[in-house]
Amino acid sequence: MYGLLVQLEIDAAKADEAIGFLNNVAVPLIKQAPGFVSGTWMRSLDGLHTRSLIIFDSEQAAQAGAERARQGPPPGAPTRLVSAEVFEVMAQA
Repeated sequence: MYGLLVQLEIDAAKADEAIGFLNNVAVPLIKQAPGFVSGTWMRSLDGLHTRSLIIFDSEQAAQAGAERARQGPPPGAPTRLVSAEVFEVMAQA
């Protein structure tokens, strides 16, 4: 398995919009991606940064997810892409 770690910055003035976008647009799209296994989306305590760990069943699927993520959120979105990196899963509990 392979994990895609995505980091975003949240526009503080659009924090509520960011949560809505995540739940109503991003997560449903990501869950439909080929090879999707699971995902965890987290927000920093100050509410300005996110980290998402999305698990895929193959490196190819994770790389495809990373390429989609690197395209960034759509114009006007409440977030900005910082990074998207693929990692091999070494252990999982």
